[in-house]
Amino acid sequence: MAASAAALAFQAKRKNLLSLALKKDPILPRIKQAVSFVHDGEPPEAHSAVDESPPADSHINTISQAHMPVDESANTTKISSNKDSITTTSSTSKTKSTTISTKSLIPAKAATSFSISPIVPLVGVVTVILVCGAAAVFLPPFLLSLQYPDYSCFPGCWNGGTCSPQNICTCLSGYSGDRCQTTICNQTCINGVCADPYKCTCQAGWNGTYCDQPICIPQCVNGNCTGPNYCTCNVSYTGYLCLTPVCSPSCVHGYCTSPGNCLCNTGWNGTSCDEPICSPSCVNGNCTYPNVCNCSTDWTGSTCSTPICSPTCMHNSNCTAPNTCVCSSGYNGSYCQSPICTSPCQNGGNCTAPSVCTCPTTFNGSVCEFPICTNSCLNNGNCTAPDVCTCAAGWTGSICQTGNKLHTFLSEWWYLSVCSFNCSNGGTCGPTPQTCTCTSQWSGTQCTTPVCSPTCQNQGTCVAPNNCSCPIGYNGSVCQYRTIASFLEIIQNELFCVFSAICLTACNHGGSCVAPNECNCTTSWAGLLCDMPRCNPWCQNGGVKGYTGETCGQPLCNPINYEDSIGYLVPNATCQNGGTCISPYNCSCTASWSGTYCQTAICNPQCINDGNCTAPNVCTCNTTQWNGSLCEIPVCNPSCLNNGNCTSPGVCTCDTSQWNGTICETPVCTPICENNGNCTSPGVCTCDATQWNGTRCETPVCTPICQNNGNCTSPGVCTCDTSQWNGTRCETPVCSSPCQNNGNCTAPGVCTCDTTQWNGTTCETPVCTPICQNNGNCTSPGVCTCDTSQWNGTRCETPVCSSPCQNNGNCTAPGVCTCVTSQWNGSDCTTRK
Repeated sequence: MAASAAALAFQAKRKNLLSLALKKDPILPRIKQAVSFVHDGEPPEAHSAVDESPPADSHINTISQAHMPVDESANTTKISSNKDSITTTSSTSKTKSTTISTKSLIPAKAATSFSISPIVPLVGVVTVILVCGAAAVFLPPFLLSLQYPDYSCFPGCWNGGTCSPQNICTCLSGYSGDRCQTTICNQTCINGVCADPYKCTCQAGWNGTYCDQPICIPQCVNGNCTGPNYCTCNVSYTGYLCLTPVCSPSCVHGYCTSPGNCLCNTGWNGTSCDEPICSPSCVNGNCTYPNVCNCSTDWTGSTCSTPICSPTCMHNSNCTAPNTCVCSSGYNGSYCQSPICTSPCQNGGNCTAPSVCTCPTTFNGSVCEFPICTNSCLNNGNCTAPDVCTCAAGWTGSICQTGNKLHTFLSEWWYLSVCSFNCSNGGTCGPTPQTCTCTSQWSGTQCTTPVCSPTCQNQGTCVAPNNCSCPIGYNGSVCQYRTIASFLEIIQNELFCVFSAICLTACNHGGSCVAPNECNCTTSWAGLLCDMPRCNPWCQNGGVKGYTGETCGQPLCNPINYEDSIGYLVPNATCQNGGTCISPYNCSCTASWSGTYCQTAICNPQCINDGNCTAPNVCTCNTTQWNGSLCEIPVCNPSCLNNGNCTSPGVCTCDTSQWNGTICETPVCTPICENNGNCTSPGVCTCDATQWNGTRCETPVCTPICQNNGNCTSPGVCTCDTSQWNGTRCETPVCSSPCQNNGNCTAPGVCTCDTTQWNGTTCETPVCTPICQNNGNCTSPGVCTCDTSQWNGTRCETPVCSSPCQNNGNCTAPGVCTCVTSQWNGSDCTTRK
């Protein structure tokens, strides 16, 4: 029982010692697995497990390590023991043996040999665990380290360190730790590990002595690389690599080419490309879009330079300022509507054209200064008011037709009614104006042609009523008798006597026929036939018709038929308008009158265009068609406008290069205004400015204007260079490769990405901030896919140790644990120092 208790105690101590050995050196488990045990007389498998039954007299506290040299090229190393020693033998081309004395350590009862299968040496050191079974001798478990003879530290000094006799490693520069296993860097490797002395091995995306400098490839152009492939841009730049300049405020109609500098699209200007350009500039208005002026009140035109006059200036006058007309010659008024007559129109006449008066129906003359008497005033009477005659002395009546002495042989007054001439020989004016009704003895327009009934024969001429003047060779009352010319004698007063003393007509009042057709009258009678009383003094001029006065000494111009009677007539008064009766029926007129009785006024030059000369040098015109002193000026009503000429009644001749229409009221634009534009003045088209522009309204309007060199091809329709721009105003840039992941195409072929999540030409590359480290891939925004066999963490920044670091050790690199050096060591910090 005592031996069994001692064995149990030994077994427990041996177990603790073995556990301690395994913890101190991480290599031991590998060596343990590679060792096979050969016991005398027993197969190896009988001792493949550790025999935990120690002998009672084991001295396990007096020996813990043995150090023996090992041939690194050995195929097999044998360990044999007896009561005095342990011997190792390496089987190589040259056998080596080493013996360690164990006399005082191990009580031996029988020899035991062990065979160790080939072991891979580690830096010239072979470490084995020697476990003795209970079949022959109970040996405590212990660590056997086989090294070259000049080493004495277990498990050895690393990285060129040397072992002092006191089992202390003296490290080379750049290393520290009990076994010189820890590299030294002057400062902490911020984004990496200290792998070599004073040299950091940086994680992917970091550079610099201490791995504190991020790497951006390509480099940030206008900013700082603040994280792997992450640029923090200067205040004036943005975008991937900080290539995109920033303009604040932004460029409204253009591109930001450098910080604060916009390159404006065609038609725009200003710091932010928000000021439209109008060329030429708007004179009286605001430029609201390129080449589109919004005119102020009272101005129009493409540049707002044309004033508006309302109403429009007439007669080709010029609107020089809003509602201010400069009139053409001959016109005035607020909009040049009133013609100017240099001599004012009188008596209610209207100035209807420059220096042209349109008179009322009761006046005429160039300035309507002459009243009109429908029936002309007679006998030197003057028309002093419409249809009012002021008569000369001795005359009266509405048209001065009545003398103030009566003809003693007339039974009624002689007057003219509505004829501008006198009806002669008892004719009367009427029943229609300008028409005479003649007596039976007279005919003709003015009753001046005598009537002979029966008609004069043999080419005789009716020279007075029923009085024929016969040609030579004929005689008789109607020239019905043929006579011999040698027997004829022309007798005064157109009566003939025949030399046979035969009077064809009997002599009156006691007269005797003393020769053919010659009477010898008594003292009281006279005349060819003694049928006229003798006057004292004697009647002059034969006392026949054609003369008047007490002695017939005054010629008579009154056309009344007196039937050869001598009477007391109105003295010398039938010649009108100052004319003088110089012989029977022969008036000598003044220079301003003509006609048989000086009743016809003379106009020199003559009135034309059916105008009537109603007073000396006064033409009465048909004022609906003609005007002017001679009725030479045609009348156009309404008047011709814009310097048009009235060339015939109602016909205006226009300057067709500028005006057209019935009265030249329509302006002419050549070429014509297009697209429903209105020609509002010569050569000026007023367009529907919302759709068309240009001098002829030929240019379509797009509002807003077409941008980026787009062409406005019809109103509101822009034709774009679709390889670069699109949209109703060519305002939308085209990216041939579409921008992905909500990226915006901000310029042709240029995608602007949400750089917090995406990057790349088409925003196809996800962004991880900070970047994925240690060759991790950013597979979606903010998500890193790591090589999980080596790295982990949101940015693959955490190294992975397949065997977890124990005892508060830190995994500082894939498979590398950094232990709490004061207590632990080993690959997983399981080895106590």
